[in-house]
Amino acid sequence: MSKREIFIIFILLAIAFVRFLFFLPARPPYEKAIGREVELTGVVIDSPDERVYNKRLTVRPDGQESSILVVVPREENVSYGDKILVSGTLETPENFITNTGKEFNYERYLANQNIYFIINDASVKIISQNNGSFIKSILFKVKDVFMKNLKRVIISPENDLASGLILGARGGFDNDMRQEFIITGTIHIVALSGYNITIVAENVMKIFGLFLSQTLSAIFGIFIIILFILMTGASSTAVRAGIMAVIVLFARITGRSYDAGRALVVALLLMVAYDLRVLTDMSFQLSFLATFGILFITPKLLLVLKFLPIRFKIRETVATTLSATIAVLPAILHSTGVLSIVSLPANVIILPIIPFAMFFSFMTGIIGVVSYTLSVPFAFISEALLSFILWVIHFFASFPFASLTIKSFPLVLIIILYSLIAWWVFRR
Repeated sequence: MSKREIFIIFILLAIAFVRFLFFLPARPPYEKAIGREVELTGVVIDSPDERVYNKRLTVRPDGQESSILVVVPREENVSYGDKILVSGTLETPENFITNTGKEFNYERYLANQNIYFIINDASVKIISQNNGSFIKSILFKVKDVFMKNLKRVIISPENDLASGLILGARGGFDNDMRQEFIITGTIHIVALSGYNITIVAENVMKIFGLFLSQTLSAIFGIFIIILFILMTGASSTAVRAGIMAVIVLFARITGRSYDAGRALVVALLLMVAYDLRVLTDMSFQLSFLATFGILFITPKLLLVLKFLPIRFKIRETVATTLSATIAVLPAILHSTGVLSIVSLPANVIILPIIPFAMFFSFMTGIIGVVSYTLSVPFAFISEALLSFILWVIHFFASFPFASLTIKSFPLVLIIILYSLIAWWVFRR
């Protein structure tokens, strides 16, 4: 590592601490109103999160820097950029115990999004519209139209899986289905991650590459990736993957070589510099660790798994899946306590199918804008692929030994395990 690189790292870390100490949005002064009926006005600053039984709105009250979470009935017709009058009981987030007996730090999870208060079962009244960013408004409308087209031609829960694969939307899954994803270690396929972003980036490059030069197609690719991340809510996992994808395309433009490991570190430093709290985001931790495993553990496992056939990318899929599992397993056991026994076979079967399911689902949603009839053939194929994926997940989740629950996994053991993994990966 050169002196210049060390200096840049030092500067980025200094920026991270300065921003954390002095530039975080201020907490709204609502402590005295906790437990009371309140009325406040504010603007919906993000795309509404539609769940099975309700809809969740991120509302920034007038004159405040932070936001509150407003839970309304699912049928409530509220959109991004609406200025609304909210009525309800003001509450603070409370941590809760998951199905595995682990405590989920819900308060910190929301605080990382600058949300410190909740109003459940709120009643809302729209005061005005179009108070948000013009670009975001267009992107969220495109997202809504796309999801509605999927729901018109693909049955449920297959259309919910399609929305999850392409846009990272998980609101349509009920608790039983969500639990099956967790048991089988396949929840990552519906969390917008590097895998999904990579597929989007590759397809964008292929489409633009048909009629543009490599440089222009890379520039348009960067532009589309940025818009796509904004449209899907700019989660930490999507941003991390997006930064790495942009670095890939930038390397193509400038003719430089691409080092994926270095790109991962750059993404980490940039995100930490912007908001140090990202280090406590469990989704970001798992995304970073999984990417680390794929980059650095996979080459070693490919040497060990020479007995597996290379046809249909069986050896590559097994090595990649196993590498990501090794990298995230200690963190998952510490945070959730769930050890999936069937994760490897389940992922090996469904991962090769996901790019095709994403492609046909994407075409279904896009063509549906023009013609319902023309989208039906694509919907038929995508529905068959999505049904198979759900069947595989349900099949493996139905085994009584599909997962084990480990109630206690101390932090010191995590440090030891990751030290051993690092030694194994980086030893000469």
